[in-house]
Amino acid sequence: MNCKHYIFFLGCMTFISSTFCSPFKAQNTTDVPVDNLEKKKKEIDGIIRAYSAINKFNGTALIHYQNKTIFEKSYGWQNAEKKIPNQNNSIYQIASLTKSFTALTIVKLSEEGKLSVKDPISKFIAGYPRGNEITVEHLLTHTSGIYEPLRNKEYFRLLHTGESISPNKEISFFKDEPLDFEPGSQFSYTNSGYILLGVIIEKITGLSYEDAVRKFILDPLKMNHTGFDYPALKSPDKTVPYAYLSKTRQEKTEIWNPELTASAGQIYSTAEDLYKYYKGLRDYKIVSKETFRKATTPFLSGYGYGWFIDDLYGKKVINHGGNIEGATSYLAMIPDDDICIILLNNITSKKLEKAGNTILGALLNQPYELPKPKKEILPDDSILKKYAGNYKLSEDNTIHILYENGQLFIQNNNEPKVRMLAENDHSFFLQDDDSEITFIFKEGEKGVITIKKGLSSKTGEKL
Repeated sequence: MNCKHYIFFLGCMTFISSTFCSPFKAQNTTDVPVDNLEKKKKEIDGIIRAYSAINKFNGTALIHYQNKTIFEKSYGWQNAEKKIPNQNNSIYQIASLTKSFTALTIVKLSEEGKLSVKDPISKFIAGYPRGNEITVEHLLTHTSGIYEPLRNKEYFRLLHTGESISPNKEISFFKDEPLDFEPGSQFSYTNSGYILLGVIIEKITGLSYEDAVRKFILDPLKMNHTGFDYPALKSPDKTVPYAYLSKTRQEKTEIWNPELTASAGQIYSTAEDLYKYYKGLRDYKIVSKETFRKATTPFLSGYGYGWFIDDLYGKKVINHGGNIEGATSYLAMIPDDDICIILLNNITSKKLEKAGNTILGALLNQPYELPKPKKEILPDDSILKKYAGNYKLSEDNTIHILYENGQLFIQNNNEPKVRMLAENDHSFFLQDDDSEITFIFKEGEKGVITIKKGLSSKTGEKL
């Protein structure tokens, strides 16, 4: 997820207005001269190609700018093995962008008088620990203090299975854990809060979460290519999820169990459907202007109701991203300038939000930098020799760092060794791989290695 987000459920979104039909009035918005429009298109294409070149973009981009969809293009493979390219109608998992749909359904129910965001969750979920103190608004704004289920090893294991999970079973992974902090006192991005919001939606409406979101959002906006059970989806437009994808390497990954990602991250969609979503928000087709304004008012750490609200280039950017193994999404909007950026990938990428922000910089005529491939440096032998040794990552996993002829190699248990390339004196990477390896050695303390790959991060002390 976005650097702000916990592993798998990210989201982000952008607002756009039409001079003729939208309640938003864009400031200083006029038709863009054709030559300037073509320049913008080339800039956007150049930005995305730069991220594609470092294997961090493989998907579809849709950009709306001043009354026009100025860019819609797809890159890379929908199915690399079968050489099927991504297309503008390709279907992607959107992960934590799901949270904006969950929050919008809650504020719609609030607008209809079915609940108040100030209601304690005990009103809807009987017997929930400290449920009289935790409110619906705490869940919406990630200020409840409730335990993050991804910290539970059994929960994480079940994500990679197709086992059927009841709502009570899902809640059990965090329900009885102590709160991380007092409700309302801090911000901590957590999927558990949005899982509970899905349960509340079902209690109030008498519908399944899926049917409720369809009733209040998907059907009114005619989002006909958006759904919830990605493993069961039968469509020629369905993208294959990849943990890593390059010209020479294809690393598929399993689709996470949608019964566990649930109302925090189970939705799939297309760029065109998300554009309909944007227009529905822009034109207040789901909730009123006042309700939407409240939903996009930042609380702690710049988070509203299902949206991050950032200040970029002096503009208020409403956004959310999503990241699970094999899929990444980003949606950002600036209502006052009629800008919307939608990026969908079928790879694990921690750079999609950065790509979106770079595109925004180009649209606003701001300076920006393109990503560059990592370059190898050659540290002193004394540094390399210091890192050599065995590091215990877990009870059953010891990583070996080997020094041979002025080079470092990494070996996981009895697997083949792989040469490590130094990015600087303490950070290393692997050729044609997204692993990041960092060493921290402090005087009087054991050396520590951290290995990041995709969304996982493992740390171990030197033995």
